[in-house]
Parts: sequence; C-alpha cells; structure tokens
Amino acid sequence: FYIKCSVCAAEIVFKTDPKNSDYEMESGATRNFELWREKKEEMENLEQQRLEEDKLDSMKALENRTLDNKLEMDVLDALDEIKAINKRHEKVDTNKLLDSINNNNNNNNNNSNILSESD
Repeated sequence: FYIKCSVCAAEIVFKTDPKNSDYEMESGATRNFELWREKKEEMENLEQQRLEEDKLDSMKALENRTLDNKLEMDVLDALDEIKAINKRHEKVDTNKLLDSINNNNNNNNNNSNILSESD
C-alpha cells in the first residue's frame, strides 16, 4: 500500500503480512514500538520451550500437568467464592434494609424524647 503523509506529503510504503495479521513498513516511516507484540512473542517462546521440555522429559511433563491442574482448581475455587458472594448480595433487599434503619432511628428518637420528658 502507498499512502502520503498528511503533514509533509512524503510517500509511505508498507505491505501486509496476512500470516501474522499485521503489516510491515517498507519505506517512508518507522514503526512505533508495540509492547503487546513483544509480550506475545515472549509468551509464544515460553509455550514452545515448555512443549519441547514435555517431549524430552516425561517427568517434567507430569509436573507441568500437575501445575496446570492445580492452577485450574485454584481458579475454579475463586470462581465459586465469587459466586457465593454474589448470591449473598442477591438476598439483601435494600428497601427492607433502609426501612429497618429508619425504624431503628425512629425508635432511638422516641426513647430520647421519653428520657428528656421524664427529667
């Protein structure tokens, strides 16, 4: 693709990279640094290393599966805890809560009036 810069009218040339769903700069501009791209590549490298370790060492593969299962169970426990908290919050009726607070305030005011009248 060819485009012109809106500031200096210089020609910018880049080509698409369908394999990576991206583009590559050919001339006329420089690409900004993209942190997400570096993190993605690092994660892919780590995953590839882990798969290679699993192929070479069966004990390491077993340890990795055990760690994955533990992580999954921890996530499910956290999810269950969040569901329980949400269920408790569902049961609270705000109108009833406000009414009970108002009743308590009214009762306290009545008690203070009775005490002040008896003095």
